[in-house]
Amino acid sequence: MKSIILATAALSAALLLCAADRGGHDDKREGKARKKNASSQTGGSIYKMRQVTVPKPFKFESPDKVVNDKRRPVEPKRFDTGEDIKQRREKDPPREHAAIAHNADLVRGIQDEQRSETRRSHYYWHNTGGVRYAHYYDAHNIHWYGFYSGPTFYWSRYYANNWWWYDGSYSRWVFWWDGYWWWQGPGGAAFVYVDNNYYPYNMESGGVVVQKAETEDPPKSPPPLGEGKQWVSPDKSRVIQIHGNDAQAFLYDNSGAKPVYLAYLGRDIVNIRFSQDNPAQILADFKDGAFALYDLDGKPRNTPPSKPPQAAQPPAPESVPPLPTSAPGK
Repeated sequence: MKSIILATAALSAALLLCAADRGGHDDKREGKARKKNASSQTGGSIYKMRQVTVPKPFKFESPDKVVNDKRRPVEPKRFDTGEDIKQRREKDPPREHAAIAHNADLVRGIQDEQRSETRRSHYYWHNTGGVRYAHYYDAHNIHWYGFYSGPTFYWSRYYANNWWWYDGSYSRWVFWWDGYWWWQGPGGAAFVYVDNNYYPYNMESGGVVVQKAETEDPPKSPPPLGEGKQWVSPDKSRVIQIHGNDAQAFLYDNSGAKPVYLAYLGRDIVNIRFSQDNPAQILADFKDGAFALYDLDGKPRNTPPSKPPQAAQPPAPESVPPLPTSAPGK
């Protein structure tokens, strides 16, 4: 299921991370493992994140260039040949729209059609360069374009030189720009659709941080401390050891007399960093270029789905007004 992820928080945390102190730590003490909870016995989710470079978002000159209404196209039941339309409607932002947007001849033809095909509530069918589509001009002077290719179809709106598509899963209009679908969120914030999710665009990094949940089963028991490379938190309360050829990472509580095993962080981890904030967070760098965040107990830190802020509810009245003694207007 799609979700919109607030990756900015994760990225900000990652930028605060610094290399942990590893010098001279050669502790041979064997940690006494805590009793594992149910989630660690069956494996848990690791939220791998990755920085993706994305072109800068489009800036609208004025609000009237943004589509944000409740209009929808009236979809035909049949092609112009009389054949029933059997394709299913596309539910996700259509990736195949890149071929439409980059087809200069097709776009010029559509711009010309908007000046000549103005019979209301009528379908104009076209096949341009193998692209089969319908132009529908509705009763509200809106131009709609339905593209039928392969097993799916989708309807888009061409307005003010931008392509728009309505994402019914989130009840929002998104627009096509520079190879991506974008959503202009609350306050004009730019969200871009990458890897089946909407992510907030970060101007400083020039992209987004995408997130993917993966499940890994931990080993039956952690290795003794001293059998791998170790990282120590700035306050010395945590130790992380990477062990074995598959670079498995294990977290220990080092605040007591003996280290206590806390959590398994994952495999193929090549570096560990701790944040400078309080409480600190753990960042693990993976061999494939991804990274993951954890709290000091080893719980994965996933960034929650983002929803537009709801309008504040008015405060409740201090007292209930009396019932009227006469009908309105009397």
